[in-house]
Amino acid sequence: MKFPIFILCSLLGVCVAAVGQVEFASDSHFPADLEFRELQKIISEESFEDPARLSSIKDGRLIKDVGFDKYNRRVYSIGGTDELRIEIITLRDYRAAYSLLTLLRIARIQNGPPGDAYAISTGSLHCIRNRRWIRIDSQNASEGLLKRIALSICNRIDPNEQKPPALISHFPEQGYNSSSLQYFPGLQCFKSHAGEETVKTLVLTHDAEIARANYTIDGKTGVLFLMNFPTGQVAEDYFDELGDAGLSLAGGYNTYAKKIGPIIAILNSPVDSAAADKLLGTLRYSYSIRWVYEKKNDSKIIWGIPVSILGTVVQSLFFIAILAVISIFAGAGFAVLRFFLRGRITKNAPDEPERAEIIRLRLR
Repeated sequence: MKFPIFILCSLLGVCVAAVGQVEFASDSHFPADLEFRELQKIISEESFEDPARLSSIKDGRLIKDVGFDKYNRRVYSIGGTDELRIEIITLRDYRAAYSLLTLLRIARIQNGPPGDAYAISTGSLHCIRNRRWIRIDSQNASEGLLKRIALSICNRIDPNEQKPPALISHFPEQGYNSSSLQYFPGLQCFKSHAGEETVKTLVLTHDAEIARANYTIDGKTGVLFLMNFPTGQVAEDYFDELGDAGLSLAGGYNTYAKKIGPIIAILNSPVDSAAADKLLGTLRYSYSIRWVYEKKNDSKIIWGIPVSILGTVVQSLFFIAILAVISIFAGAGFAVLRFFLRGRITKNAPDEPERAEIIRLRLR
């Protein structure tokens, strides 16, 4: 029996080692060694999951408030004194990654590849893939190299088709400046980016999903805020608070507000009420209702017990009976085998003691 046990232990060890290799490979998203000849050697590398260590990272406070999970950084030498830095930050979800892309972007956001979406400018590229936000910086690297590296990293991350947060789809198209879009998955990151004063001015005391963008109406530029609250009742309470507070945002512009479902729209613009009403009047919100039909249970009931449960019990008993029969046959076979070995191979069974020979002498 030692040989099968040895084989079983060996297979178990191989499986554990294989699982360990798979997990290690999936956690490394940086380019492979020698994949890019421009990346000559690794100068430094850092990885952590402690949010407190973000204080030493550029934009660390905002990254933490958006929803931080893990930070990975690697710095490469690309010739002479030139360096290329890659940061891969794992966040709470896709909305958090999309938020960072809109808040820290360096240029107009474009659809991927690389990634689900990206923004690129001279010496820098930001992109997102699922819940990871990737920042690649180098003063002298070409845009082509930045894109190739970003594509290599994103290909190492499991694909999962994502769409921008639904709140953004509620922005009216007329006069919309998409390059000014900023998205905040919660009040805390909005406070970190916009500041305490803006939060006080908006009378925001409830957590909400927030987005804002610039609008040009009749040649005049203003800002439109969209705030998505957890429920319609919370939105109603906030709308009442706005009326009581007499909202007045910076710039001395006119302020208009409208409630649609759980969403509150606030327009701060120099336009008159007619133009504002025309813009806010295009906002729509509809509830989507989907009926979930339970599967009909047409099974009969016998002795107060559903037939499906009785069937499960019967199948279990049948399986036990089969195991019992197999055990009986296996035991009988083993007994026959022992009898055959004891009768045909040796006079004495291996587990029996030697028979003592007795010599009887008759003395007269």
